[in-house]
Amino acid sequence: MTIDDELILELIKPDKKGEVGKDALIFKIVGNKKIKYKLEKSEIHYEFYVDVLSLERRNFKMTPDITVSIPEESKDIAIELENDVGTWDFQRSLRQAKKYQTKFEDTRVIIPKEYEKFAPLYAHEGLRVYLWKTQRLWKCLRCETVTVDEKPFPPQCSKSGCGNKSPVEFRLIGLQGTVIEEFNPQ
Repeated sequence: MTIDDELILELIKPDKKGEVGKDALIFKIVGNKKIKYKLEKSEIHYEFYVDVLSLERRNFKMTPDITVSIPEESKDIAIELENDVGTWDFQRSLRQAKKYQTKFEDTRVIIPKEYEKFAPLYAHEGLRVYLWKTQRLWKCLRCETVTVDEKPFPPQCSKSGCGNKSPVEFRLIGLQGTVIEEFNPQ
């Protein structure tokens, strides 16, 4: 499992049929409990451009992490979910979210709390920003002890006597205490 997979599970908290669960964090983000969602739903957007000789149309594909529909409002929301693994690339993230804005009037970004300093830049570009923070559950593959840690990389095993600290000998098995809050620029 990846942190992205686990965060999607926390956002949707799917029931056995895959429908949004009662305690899903996505309700806090979209402000409505009567929603439908699609994961990785590709959309084609067309844009016109002019070169010296002609007016042409080109298309590009975009795939938001989550697309939420609110049927009673006839509204679709594109959600881009960012993780804290590897090198943070704010500009890549912003370019992606701006592509979604060409198709979706309402585009939102969920970023790790540790990158909150970038939230005003997203907000300046007309994006609603949410911050996430969580604890990861890491299972030691040597002794099967579960260690809780906020860091994005595997910890040292918490079982005394095991001492495992090999990153390839841990598996991310879940999250706990996930909190998502909207960034307020005021």
